[in-house]
Amino acid sequence: MRFTKLAIRNARETYRDPLALGFLIAFPLLFMLLFGAALGGNSDFSYTIGVVDKDKTGVSEQFVTQALDSVPILSIATFETDTLAGDSLKNGDIKAFIVLPSGFGEEITKSWQQENPDIVLDLVYDESDLTVSSQIISAINISVREFANIKIPITIRTSHINVETEVSQMDFIAPGIIIFGLLIMVPTSARIMVRDKETGFMARLLATPTYPWEFIAGYSASMLVVAIVQIIIFILLAVAFGMNVVGSLSLAFLIFFLTAVCSISIGMIVAALSKSENQAEPLCWIIAMPLAVLSGVWFSREIMPEYIQFMGDLFPYSHAVSAARMVIIRGAEFSAVSESIIIIAIWAIIAFITGIVLFRYKMRA
Repeated sequence: MRFTKLAIRNARETYRDPLALGFLIAFPLLFMLLFGAALGGNSDFSYTIGVVDKDKTGVSEQFVTQALDSVPILSIATFETDTLAGDSLKNGDIKAFIVLPSGFGEEITKSWQQENPDIVLDLVYDESDLTVSSQIISAINISVREFANIKIPITIRTSHINVETEVSQMDFIAPGIIIFGLLIMVPTSARIMVRDKETGFMARLLATPTYPWEFIAGYSASMLVVAIVQIIIFILLAVAFGMNVVGSLSLAFLIFFLTAVCSISIGMIVAALSKSENQAEPLCWIIAMPLAVLSGVWFSREIMPEYIQFMGDLFPYSHAVSAARMVIIRGAEFSAVSESIIIIAIWAIIAFITGIVLFRYKMRA
């Protein structure tokens, strides 16, 4: 039957390319291992919070050094004033800070003596990450109750650093989704170049006096136009669905644009190394999807183990996600995200040059 012969033929074509077949099998395995390492098991992550002790008694000191310091997910940094703690919070050095008011030790002592205490704490947090802020509030509440030996919840007066607008889940997730959309430029750009290889168009170009950088620049220029349109559409859709842009839209656009350059350049590298579209496609996805997980495009990287966060920081996308969220949610200026932008730009330059070198090598081969 024709169906049987066609099925046999397609099976042979698949198994004749062991590299592509290996990627097909390895991709879900790698993805599961990465998700398991990032989100499964007992992750030894921690959030740095500040403490401003205005009570300055033995009880308040004991609460900081024993109760708070013993909470696994909290790392404690002490500050003399609210202003210093607030500056550290705005710079992203801490995730929240708690103020122990005058009389805190006296109220705790009342609780120990079976009297009715009135424990009130002030907590200022960074609401740009809703998951992290809720975990910190819960951990501090439980810690104070256990230290004071009371069962009822204490009063924690919470406030956040972003006063311009209330941060929603869309504000947090939208920048990550935009970065993920730009990650898809990796297989898209690679597919175009590899397809020209298979159709013979590349071979005809090699017969012309064209330099390797002209090949890469020509392909990259056309993809950058697509990337610019994609970024504009993503931003408009995100705003339509409720994303509030607190900071500079042009600065956010610069971050997204440099990220697109990185993706296109990586796609060109994959195309230079791949012999066929069957090889390039799975290889691109085996690069793009793990990078999306490591970069925290869907969820906070703070909940991941430190070694996973370190792996993510080796690539530009985690810096892009972090910088974009700081600009869009916090209204951060260029000076606050300049380090991330420089890292992304360096990555884009190195990847572009690597694509040229690899393509030149392939031309000579």
